[in-house]
Amino acid sequence: MIFDNNTAYQAYRVLVAIFGTLGMVVSVSRIKENKKKNLLILGGYAVYSIVFSVLCIRFLGFMPFLRGAIVTISVPGVIITFLIADESLSRHIFCCLSQLLMSLYLIVGVTQLGTLLGGGLVANSLLLLAAYLIVILLDVFFLRHIFLTVADTVSGGWGILAMIPCSFFLLVMVLALYPAHYTQNESFPVLFALSGAVLIVIYYAIFRYLQLQYRYRMEEQDRDLLWLQIGNIRKQAKGTERKAQELRNARRDIRQMLSAVAGLAEEGNAAAILAYIREASTRIDIPAPVRYCGDPILNATLATYLGRAERAGIAVEERIFFPDTLSVDFAELAICFSNALENAINACEKLPEDQRKIAIRCFNRTQFIFEIENTYRGRVSFGRDGLPQSHRPGHGIGTRSIMAFCEKHNAFYSFSAENGWFKLVIAL
Repeated sequence: MIFDNNTAYQAYRVLVAIFGTLGMVVSVSRIKENKKKNLLILGGYAVYSIVFSVLCIRFLGFMPFLRGAIVTISVPGVIITFLIADESLSRHIFCCLSQLLMSLYLIVGVTQLGTLLGGGLVANSLLLLAAYLIVILLDVFFLRHIFLTVADTVSGGWGILAMIPCSFFLLVMVLALYPAHYTQNESFPVLFALSGAVLIVIYYAIFRYLQLQYRYRMEEQDRDLLWLQIGNIRKQAKGTERKAQELRNARRDIRQMLSAVAGLAEEGNAAAILAYIREASTRIDIPAPVRYCGDPILNATLATYLGRAERAGIAVEERIFFPDTLSVDFAELAICFSNALENAINACEKLPEDQRKIAIRCFNRTQFIFEIENTYRGRVSFGRDGLPQSHRPGHGIGTRSIMAFCEKHNAFYSFSAENGWFKLVIAL
């Protein structure tokens, strides 16, 4: 295996490792939206890495460069990528060190495989480049969505988790470079394979931990949502009882008015009857009960959220029709509506009052369809699953709950944002 005698090849390996690792880190990280600043920061780090690596290999040698790469290349890389990352420091360190560790296993594994197969310079170069490209593509199209979705619901514990890749990174670096380079150490392949096996077990345990935390957070969110629904139903029930009492009072007043009119009619005083009716009509106000559908839970949910929207100065356009029966439970549908309307109200409240608008339409054709539209401000990005992406920890859970509802009932859903309107369509 070529090691000391080809400086150009060693420089190539270093550059592929640097840029490949950067690509791996960026592919699973949430990056700030300032693209020009991000490119400037990454470009500066790339220039520094290239110049420093080439000069160090040229004048100090390859082994001294590798042994000092943790301090001279890896640590600055962690710091630089944190400047463009839109996440907490501890979570960034875990993510960054995990990708560094993956990169270390990748470059060592490719070198070992090339040595075993007896590949030439060109074959080893292409194999290394292909390995990094494959891993980056897997990160972008598979790991990124899973990791960000699960990690966004876990607010703590990242500092302790970050110690795992940090410790293993130092361990593998020592095994690979001391007392000699790993290609000259006969026991290294066995140690490398054993450490890799242990690492797979540990990361599987980490994944299970994050998955359990994600499920716990989702269940916690569902519990909070259910309590919110119960609170809304209680408020609506109190409001209904109050309106019922007002209606009883109005009926009593009407009975009294009719008795008075009957007395005046017996006296034949038509002028007094007309005057009395005009005065009574201004005092009696019969409230109209709000009724969107026959199900009390769903009706209470719609009345609560649409009433809240109107109190927030949001213009509400509604065309609501519900069939007597649906293929889904009305309580589950109420939770879906509450999530959608909560998001719509929150988005509208960020706008000036004259721009706040919500439109809700429900109709039944070949299938039951409902649409909720609201005005919004800012930029909305969508993931590969069609869901709008939230860039803040703890947000976006309501949207994922809507998706879970649709998946459970095999319903079509669509999120879109166009011309200042955000739209959700669900067909059951």
